[in-house]
Amino acid sequence: MTKLLVCIDGSAYADNICANAAWAAKNMDAEIDLLHVLRRHSDYEAPSSDHTGSIGLGTRSDLLEELTKVDEERARLDQEKGRIILQHGKKVLQDAGVKKVNLLHRRGSLVEALQELESSVDMIFIGKRGEHADTDSEFLGANLEKTARAIHRPLFIVSSVVRPVKRFLIAYDGKDNVRKAVDFIAANPLLKGLEGHLLTAESRHEINTDDTESRLKEAGFDIKITHEKNSHPDEAIAHYVSEHNIDLLITGAYSHSRVRSILLGSTTASLIKSCKVPLLLFR
Repeated sequence: MTKLLVCIDGSAYADNICANAAWAAKNMDAEIDLLHVLRRHSDYEAPSSDHTGSIGLGTRSDLLEELTKVDEERARLDQEKGRIILQHGKKVLQDAGVKKVNLLHRRGSLVEALQELESSVDMIFIGKRGEHADTDSEFLGANLEKTARAIHRPLFIVSSVVRPVKRFLIAYDGKDNVRKAVDFIAANPLLKGLEGHLLTAESRHEINTDDTESRLKEAGFDIKITHEKNSHPDEAIAHYVSEHNIDLLITGAYSHSRVRSILLGSTTASLIKSCKVPLLLFR
């Protein structure tokens, strides 16, 4: 059976993630693994270095003992918080019509948990920002970029706004990762019956989309193809999303190395920040 892995925390995106995942689960007849990742045990431990200065030995021991108790209590409360988050997410999914929801607790790194679980799922859902992210910041959450670079399953990135998905756009550059996206769309019921768009935005030469158009047409899609010359493809794509009321953007993810992205900028990161709709990324 098709399975979706849905990652939630205490952020404002949690209900939106569940709403988008429920829509996908119903279209794909999928069950959902709902995942919450706790911090490592070591994150709660009292610091090993002694900064208590001239405090007496007995007082220092008492203080460290009290700090240890505080850390243990914080860990217990975090675990209880995680349980509440998962139960709430399960209720949201079930209320939206998802038939089977499995609850998963993990401790440690989100990326490591996803790498462990991704072989057993067909798609992964995550919010644009995590629980402790600054929603006004221009920077994306560290977990999002690490996840997008590390996993190889389709990654559905949920935005702060949820609306029915009626129109989708494929940002097409002819590379392997976006061809993977086309194969997924053609073979999967997720987007069947929706209005489809495909945009190429390159500064030098027009990308041939004949094979892609034929592939999608054979799968039952009537795709509107647009070719645009633009030296800033991220801006062209974001403008198209806004002008055509696109509800879901589909694109390849991080085709350059991290170092090159730092030097030249990343189209993927720019699109995640500028587009106010969900993105479906493929590596």
